[in-house]
Amino acid sequence: MMKYLNGFNQHIKKYENQFPLPRLEQSILHIESRREQIEEKLKDAVMEEPNPELVQQTIEKFFCWAVEPSTEDFSWLEVALLCRGLLIETPEEGSLMESEYAIKILLRRFSAQYQSQMLSAYPWQGLLNTYLNVSSPQNPVLEENWLELRMFLINTLDKVAAQSSFKPRWLGALVSHRIVLEENATQSLAIDALQGRMEKVERIAQEVNIPSTSWFWPELLMSQVKAITAYPDDDQFKPAIELVLPQLQNRKECLDDGLARILNRYAKCANLESHQELKATVVTRWKSPSLEIQRNWERVSSEAKQMVQRWLVIEDLKDFFLTLRQASDDDSLDRRRFEFWMQYLGKIDFSHLILGSDTRANFQQLMTGKVGRYSALTGTNSANNAFLIKIGSSYIVEFGGVGKTWAYDESTILPLLKNENSYNSYNSYNSISYDKLRAPYRSLFQGYSESEEGGLAHRGAWEGKFHRALDYIGITPDAMRLNDLLERYQIIQEKSPSGTLWVRHSYYDGIVADFLRKQGYAFKSNAEGFYLNPHNMGSY
Repeated sequence: MMKYLNGFNQHIKKYENQFPLPRLEQSILHIESRREQIEEKLKDAVMEEPNPELVQQTIEKFFCWAVEPSTEDFSWLEVALLCRGLLIETPEEGSLMESEYAIKILLRRFSAQYQSQMLSAYPWQGLLNTYLNVSSPQNPVLEENWLELRMFLINTLDKVAAQSSFKPRWLGALVSHRIVLEENATQSLAIDALQGRMEKVERIAQEVNIPSTSWFWPELLMSQVKAITAYPDDDQFKPAIELVLPQLQNRKECLDDGLARILNRYAKCANLESHQELKATVVTRWKSPSLEIQRNWERVSSEAKQMVQRWLVIEDLKDFFLTLRQASDDDSLDRRRFEFWMQYLGKIDFSHLILGSDTRANFQQLMTGKVGRYSALTGTNSANNAFLIKIGSSYIVEFGGVGKTWAYDESTILPLLKNENSYNSYNSYNSISYDKLRAPYRSLFQGYSESEEGGLAHRGAWEGKFHRALDYIGITPDAMRLNDLLERYQIIQEKSPSGTLWVRHSYYDGIVADFLRKQGYAFKSNAEGFYLNPHNMGSY
């Protein structure tokens, strides 16, 4: 027997030498390491959505409980299904989140009775998901329930985290970034986004599992808009528009409110120069702030609306007289006409281009930015165009290569602009006949001594004649000082080393040249412009 035992013992030792067992402490460390690896993987585990039929049955059971709380008990699974089904519709009661009473009962009376179940991680995450998955609340009941849910989550977060032996990554992230649950959650995060730290915001959203359809994203965007429109410094505000405008264009539910806030702030800037992308976006979205009452334009101040109108008028004046170059045989005439009508910029309420087929075919890029803001000119040669502006109650019509200048009241012009029988729905413009725009017997210049059959011709020093004719119908230029003129026409003024004051305007004739001469300036050359001797400067 002893011989047998000794032999068995020798075999055991031989086996231990070949396959040594780890020491006890090493085994414990190995187990602990594996446990940590498993926990790390479980932190990112995504729970499958529960069976919708089971969720509906549980919700219906809850509605019965809400009427008679003592009827039935709820298991842990049923509590979890209930918490993860707040947005599920039931045939008779609708969803819990849209019920006028159910959410309050769930988060107050029911949660008090089933506190341990509701405050375990899985059911509580269902409540959090509902909070995050709601789009911007669409009705008062949903908004009230959403706020009730937010307060419940804020008040129970620490308790859930404390009693959870295993913390999923989303729970740890939420504890670190509980701002997501707070009122005005996106205000400080908006500052991060504006200051180039968007990756921080995106990291929080990823860790907490904020979906792309959540209320969080439009609110974050509007918080950015509110932040930049609160900037007191124009030089800080204007560049920031470039950060938020592309986001607004991609999130239509924020676009109207965002545009209104930005336009109202822009209208308070010291320099109201046109912002091309802002102008294009608002006109594409709201159309032109033109002749009719348009609800979207009621969103902004009268100053903001006038500012956009002014931007569009300047654009149309430049396009008509400078880009399209109406009088191809006399460039100076187009430039002089542009200068002339720019005098009335502050009084022009509306502008509209009426374009021949040549222009519509050859200036496609220009047409793209004017959808809904031009008409087709018919009944004349294909190269001709017309330009319509409204000053006060009068409508002035300027033609391009062919035709005089005419003035009408709204009874003549509005039916032409609103003529749906001539509307081209494919290209979004209507057609206006050349003859309708040159009706001598309807012209407001009819009877004026210098008119020619009710129209004004651009011959000789025509600017003086036009001034007198417009004054005849009650239209006068804007009052301008030298600095106003330089800003309006974007002309540089500078002083030479010798002390001579120069205005770099290259043309010896036209409205600007006449104005400068009245201020004591003399024309030197096309290259140098106008100068004023320091001894004759006076107060200028």
